Amino acid sequence: MGPFATSLAAFLLVLAQGAVAQTPIPDAYLERLKLAEAATASLPPAAFGQPGDPATDKLVLAHRSPLQQLGTARSMVGDTEGAQVAFDALHRREPRHPPGTVRQMALLENAVAEEAIAAIVREARSKRIVLINEAHHVPLNRAFAQRLAAELKKIGYDYLACETFNALGAQAANEKRYIGRENGYYTAEPVFAGFVNAALADGWKLVAYEYEGGHDLPPPEQMRMREEMQARNLIERIFAKDKDAKVLVFVGYGHHQKAPEPEPRFVLMGEHLRRMSGLPTLHIDQTAFIAHPDAADENPLYAPLLAKYPSKEAIVLRNRDGSYLMLLGMAGRLDMQVIHPRYPMQDGRPVWLATLAGRSAVPVPKQLLPASGRRVVKAIPAAAPPDAVPTDILLLEAGKPAPAFMLTKEKYRFETED
Repeated sequence: MGPFATSLAAFLLVLAQGAVAQTPIPDAYLERLKLAEAATASLPPAAFGQPGDPATDKLVLAHRSPLQQLGTARSMVGDTEGAQVAFDALHRREPRHPPGTVRQMALLENAVAEEAIAAIVREARSKRIVLINEAHHVPLNRAFAQRLAAELKKIGYDYLACETFNALGAQAANEKRYIGRENGYYTAEPVFAGFVNAALADGWKLVAYEYEGGHDLPPPEQMRMREEMQARNLIERIFAKDKDAKVLVFVGYGHHQKAPEPEPRFVLMGEHLRRMSGLPTLHIDQTAFIAHPDAADENPLYAPLLAKYPSKEAIVLRNRDGSYLMLLGMAGRLDMQVIHPRYPMQDGRPVWLATLAGRSAVPVPKQLLPASGRRVVKAIPAAAPPDAVPTDILLLEAGKPAPAFMLTKEKYRFETED
């Protein structure tokens, strides 16, 4: 099995879990976390270590959906590393095809690093559709998209289509000019909400494109139908109404990929959209090359790439002929691959919250620190309506140092969940 076949098999497993990930859950962030913790409570500590014991590995894979839910719940309360730990427990036990580090690094002989945002914007000037992805448990990807969207708006992009929006939610957010907790699933996470609210303030129009039907179909057919209908929804809801539209599409995982020749067995949304629209498109990955709490979970190319191209900002690699270097067998499927640096921690939070999401550290008021147990503390703009997503959320534990809030320059009110 080749590297793409292996990654496609893993990707189809992710697709199969999509319906589970959208299941309604309690509004309370702490309750959401407690439910996810309860669903994974039977896993031994070894489940979060490196694989090796067949019985433990089998048990972890049997908890695929609960671990995904745990990672998502942790990401929503500011535990970005804990979110990765939950997903990495799964990923390290799935089939993986090593990229052939020596052979891949040889491709870098004629490649230079360019700052990612500037390079993407330059290429986007001659395109009509930019597609970029996220891992649903990695808010860093949303902060990067926020920075990118601010620059794309300057060159005429005006529609923001996100996989997570529900149809009525996108319409409601456009009318209210803010994203509410019920307007999407992953937008309940503060960094995602911050991304969308910044886009609304900048004049973007939100568009939902998720396919919400096909539940009576066999899973393989349902997945195929979802990819096609997502693209068709984008065509009908944007380009059929505005022939001059320029669109940023924010997808989960690999839905944005193109299809090289010969015709693949499974056509993803990005390829359907490219064919249906007939417009020039730009397909960007930003999930393969990021830091993990345990370096053993990182792509084997990640550390060598950082050593060869040290940077404090995200980069892309460009060949001397002007083309962009595609690693991991993604030539023909992607146009650019973003390599994120190892963002350090400051005030207990990753610095990308400042550099990408435009936030500043604010200490937690002492009266909000828990005397015992755990507490979720939410910072909400003072003038925000009741259904607004908090600007930041922290999970605090008595007796442990409290990380700082990362907030914008507004007045805030605070709410707690114990």
